[in-house]
Amino acid sequence: MSRAKKLVVIIATISLAVWGGYLYWRHDQPRRNAAQAISRLASALMNPNTAELLDTVLVPAAIHGRTPAEQLEFLTKALRDEISSEGLAVLRREGSYGTLEKLFPQEAAAWAGQAGVQPSDCVAFRLDRNGVRAEVVLVHEGQAYRVVRCNNVKQLAPEGRRS
Repeated sequence: MSRAKKLVVIIATISLAVWGGYLYWRHDQPRRNAAQAISRLASALMNPNTAELLDTVLVPAAIHGRTPAEQLEFLTKALRDEISSEGLAVLRREGSYGTLEKLFPQEAAAWAGQAGVQPSDCVAFRLDRNGVRAEVVLVHEGQAYRVVRCNNVKQLAPEGRRS
């Protein structure tokens, strides 16, 4: 093969690799955005005096009538034992991601109904490991995601790193 043909083959191969990488990156964008929303939740829980927590979580209907301070206190207590940065890293790395209806077909309607959202507007992360099922459900609102449900993510962290 001539030198010019080799150069064309190399350029074509590199172009295909770059294009394929770009398509994969674009396809994975919703997962990355949802994972960032969960990271914001974990960060907001570390600093419970900030109203950021109220922006990252869809406030349950049961506490809508309460003051922002009461909502913040309720959410902090309810979520503190459910999520950790170490558990989140495991969920991001090993967990399944998809629509709520695909990952949790039996629970989707009930969970979305409790939050007052449509199941089709929700995505989820799921990881079953060592008899523990970790689950995070998010609703897509415009360009952002808000957490609807978070359960057992902290338990995914290695023993001794569940802070």
